[in-house]
Amino acid sequence: MTEPRGALLPLTSLRFVAALLVFSWHCVPTRRISVMFSFGYLGVAFFFLLSGFILTYSYHGSFRGRLRAGAVRAFYAARIARIYPLHLATMPLAIAGLVALGTSPLWNGAGAPTRLQAIAAQAALVQSWIPVGPIYFGANGPAWSISVEAFFYAAFPLLAYGLLRAFRAVPPHRVLLCAAALWFVQLAVLWPQEAAVDDWRWYVFPPSRLVEFVVGMMLGIAFVHSDARKRWPLRATSLEILALAAVCLLVYVSPFVPLSVRFSAWVMPAWAAVIFVFARQGGALSRVLSHPVPVRLGEISFAFYLCHLAVVMVAERAGWDRPFVLPLAFGATLALSFALYHGVEQPMRRRVRELLLRNPSQKRARAAYPLAAET
Repeated sequence: MTEPRGALLPLTSLRFVAALLVFSWHCVPTRRISVMFSFGYLGVAFFFLLSGFILTYSYHGSFRGRLRAGAVRAFYAARIARIYPLHLATMPLAIAGLVALGTSPLWNGAGAPTRLQAIAAQAALVQSWIPVGPIYFGANGPAWSISVEAFFYAAFPLLAYGLLRAFRAVPPHRVLLCAAALWFVQLAVLWPQEAAVDDWRWYVFPPSRLVEFVVGMMLGIAFVHSDARKRWPLRATSLEILALAAVCLLVYVSPFVPLSVRFSAWVMPAWAAVIFVFARQGGALSRVLSHPVPVRLGEISFAFYLCHLAVVMVAERAGWDRPFVLPLAFGATLALSFALYHGVEQPMRRRVRELLLRNPSQKRARAAYPLAAET
C-alpha cells in the first residue's frame, strides 16, 4: 500500500459542472441549446474520463506490483458502498414520479413486463447491456451511466495491473502520447458511423465507452509519474484558461461533426487537458474551485445526478412555460441532493464498506484510501 493521496478539490468541484450539463439536457427551457451543443453527452463523457483518472490516482499503489485478493476485495467493497446505497434510494423516487405523473412517453409506451424488466435490470445495474430503450433508460434514466461504471469497476483491477506494469518505466509524456493514439483510433472508427440520438451501440453499450475510462486511467498514470516540482512552459493559470477554452471551442464547433463522435470522442482531448491541468491545483482557477462552496457542490453531484430527473418530472407537470419553474426545479434538486448526500450517501457508504470489510486483515486497506480521495 502507498500513503493516502490528497483529494483533488478542483476536480471535485468540476463534477458538479458536469452534472449541471446533464440537468440542462432534461429541462425543456434549456434543452434546445443543450442538444445543439451536446451538453448532456459532455457531462457523461467527463464523468467516465474522470472516473478512470481518479481511480488510478487513488489505487495505483494497490495494483502496480501484483494483484492481491485483499486489495481487490477492498476496491470492490468501496465501489459497492459508493454507488449502491444512493442508487437504491433514488430509483424508487424516479419510479414513483413515472407512475404518478406519466410524463415519460418512453416509459408509458412500454408494457408491464418491460417495465418490470427495466426495474430488475436497473436494480442489478445491468440495464445498459440490454438494447431496449425502455429498459436501459427506464425507471431512473440517468442510472444507465452507473451501469456502465459498474462494468468499468469490474474490469479496473485487471486493467490497472496491466497498464501500471506496461507503463511502469515509461515517461509521462509517452504515456500521454499512447493515450492520444488510443483516442485517435476511436475517433477514426466512430467518424464514419451513422448514429441516432442516444444510440445504444455507441452511447450506452458499456464496451463502447471503455476507451474513455482507459484514457482516463492513462492520464492518471502519467499524472502520478510526473514530477510536481517540474515547471511547465506556461503559468498554471494560463494553462487552466487554455484547457477550458479548448473545451469551449470544440463544443462550439460540435454541431458540424458527426453525432457518433459527439457522444465523447470529439471533446475527449480537451476534457483530458482540463483534468490533467486542474489536478495540479497550481493556478488561480484551481484556487477558486478549491473554495468550500464549489467543493461542497461537487460532493453532492452524484446525488444531484441521480435525483434530478424525478424533480424534472414534477416541474414538467407544473409547466415549463412559467418563468419560476426552472429555478424552482434547480433549487429543489439541490435541496434534495444535500438531503440524500447527508442522509443516505455518506452514512450508508461508510456502513456498507465496513460491513463488507469486517475481516480485521482489511482494516489497513480501508484506512489507506479515505473516502474523500475516491470519485
